[in-house]
Amino acid sequence: MIRPLKTLATYRRLKRYRAVIFTFIKYGFDDLVDRMDLMSLVRTRRPPGIFRQKSSAPTAQRFRDALSDLGPTFVKLGQLLSTRPDILPENFILELEKLQDDVRPLPFEKMEQVFLEEFDRSPGDMFLEIEHEPTASASIAQVHKATLPDGTKVAVKIQRPGIIPVINTDLSILLEIAVLMERHIPELNWVNPVALVQNFSTSITRETDFISEFQSAQQFVVNFADDDTVIIPRVYRDYSSEKILVMDFLEGVKISDLDEITASGLDLKTLAQNGSDLILKEIFEHQFFHGDPHPGNLFAMEENRIGAIDFGMIGYLDDRTTRLLGKIFSGVINRDINSIIHNLDEMNILPKSIDMMAFRFDLKGFIDRYHGSTISEVDLDEIINDSLRIVRRHRIVLPTHLATVGRMMMLSTGIARKLDPDFDMLAAARPYVRKLVSSQFEARTISREVMALLEEYYSMVRFLPANLRVILNKLKKGQTSITLKHQGFERLIKEIDGASNRLSFSMIVAALIVGSSLIINIDKGPELYGYSALGMAGYLVAGVLGLWLVISILRSGKL
Repeated sequence: MIRPLKTLATYRRLKRYRAVIFTFIKYGFDDLVDRMDLMSLVRTRRPPGIFRQKSSAPTAQRFRDALSDLGPTFVKLGQLLSTRPDILPENFILELEKLQDDVRPLPFEKMEQVFLEEFDRSPGDMFLEIEHEPTASASIAQVHKATLPDGTKVAVKIQRPGIIPVINTDLSILLEIAVLMERHIPELNWVNPVALVQNFSTSITRETDFISEFQSAQQFVVNFADDDTVIIPRVYRDYSSEKILVMDFLEGVKISDLDEITASGLDLKTLAQNGSDLILKEIFEHQFFHGDPHPGNLFAMEENRIGAIDFGMIGYLDDRTTRLLGKIFSGVINRDINSIIHNLDEMNILPKSIDMMAFRFDLKGFIDRYHGSTISEVDLDEIINDSLRIVRRHRIVLPTHLATVGRMMMLSTGIARKLDPDFDMLAAARPYVRKLVSSQFEARTISREVMALLEEYYSMVRFLPANLRVILNKLKKGQTSITLKHQGFERLIKEIDGASNRLSFSMIVAALIVGSSLIINIDKGPELYGYSALGMAGYLVAGVLGLWLVISILRSGKL
């Protein structure tokens, strides 16, 4: 968990903060900089040479260019945002998907220092052979092909020296900006920028910890150990550390290179089916999946098998979420709007401010549109895009793992259709969805849910006396207060207040009449036409007030 940036004590941090601000100004986002008052935060004014870039480029493209200029952390942020179609519109998603993580490789001599720091040994002492030219180079690490002493070909992923402090500085700046964004730009609060940055921090921190990636890769090896259509590279613990990861080198063709795949004699339709099965099994069977399943992480292998690499970003579904998803699917199949909304609410993804009537209307229209259609009549991309439009319209922010699932389905559909234009992802997903739905009605699942419910109620009853004692003690010590707020009584209170005012006026009028009558009978003081002037004045005031009271009652319409 990262903490908000309290001070900009070091020159390096202050310099980086200014670079971030000036870059966003350069690409035309000075209005956001001004609204958050970022210039005063870094105690500087806008330099004369920094002007808004005069470009006709769309906002989404300028945003992508700004992130690209700011380097690794911001590129990774853009890549994460490209997986959030529930938050960003399609034009932003398409632009952010273009962000590339390819950077110029560092000289091998600098990468050797990492081995000395981690193992106190040089690469030459650990490997029979290691290539100095990397096979891949990214912002966090670069990969070199090597040979173990037993002759096994391996890929050696080495973290770039000094990258962690850079990332930590950028994460602090991003969190500070997110805090200011929530404070000064309330129309973006529904996105919850602070939580978004916190989730990004967790993701990129995990990606820089190669021990975590090692454990994830091991889990994938176990999950697909008996699957002949998938190859997951083995990882080697004795050669791996927090900054170095060694795994089998996969000799395959990138899944996006159709010409080379065809030249290799592989079958495109079979690869499309095996690739989609890989994704669907990750989600629906193992509930443990790639967080970034882009084509560069998938390979076409011998015998039409799919090879998968890069397990730094992963997602998972717990049993409860999976059960709720199954109930939502069941609700869609049965056109049960109440069940769908109830289970969405159970997942805590419906905002408090949602217009439930409008949401129900959109949900019903969505279900009616596709209900009864055959597989050939509908398209998974179309279904996902329609559902995302509803999500964005009602400002529903999906949990990261659910957004990743949706993104995986869209990416896998695109990859499969490049291999086989006639591929039907919905037909491929149907057996997995049917199995998930039917599992909700199995005796074992129902009994597990009943036991969990009974355990929850037992725990609540068991600890009720202790919880009540704590509450009473806090009330006794004045540490807790109870506030009662009435709702719906405003009209009644207003009417009672009006009635009491009229009653008070009536009493005053009556008192004036009685008092004036007594004064006239006493026959003292100045006279007017033979009557007491003071008494006559009292009658006059009483008459005016009485007339006003009558008019007020008549105007209210209540006699």
